[in-house]
Amino acid sequence: MPQPYYALPLRLDEVIQRRPHPTCSLPQSIAQNLYLMLTTHFAESRFDETFGCSLWDEDFSNQANSRWKEAIRQSIELSVAEHEKRLTQVHVRVDMTDQEIQFNRTNRRIKRRLTVWIDGLLTRTNESFSFHRSLFLAPLSTE
Repeated sequence: MPQPYYALPLRLDEVIQRRPHPTCSLPQSIAQNLYLMLTTHFAESRFDETFGCSLWDEDFSNQANSRWKEAIRQSIELSVAEHEKRLTQVHVRVDMTDQEIQFNRTNRRIKRRLTVWIDGLLTRTNESFSFHRSLFLAPLSTE
């Protein structure tokens, strides 16, 4: 079955030179788009200022309460509804924990870990879709 979606990162030089660009399946393409939404703050994309989520606008260093998590959850859910039309019946869950990271024997650091689950149905086939990603905040890094 052909995979008509381009895989990230985009290699436009290959496209311009008419060389084959790596492709991916529909679920993989959706997962890539969701990850971009999570790691993009509003107005970062000059082509669509509404792409992203409010995670990067919030002061997460001092807040981990239920209101903060609900605001982030709603922001992600609204962004997915607006920018990922290939999913329907989207449900988003978020959780935040503190995790100790040990760099070596003597150097440890506590980082905030945001875990996001996005579940829904593929619009085209009505199949279930699940996305799960954890991000370490301040500074941003992935697991």
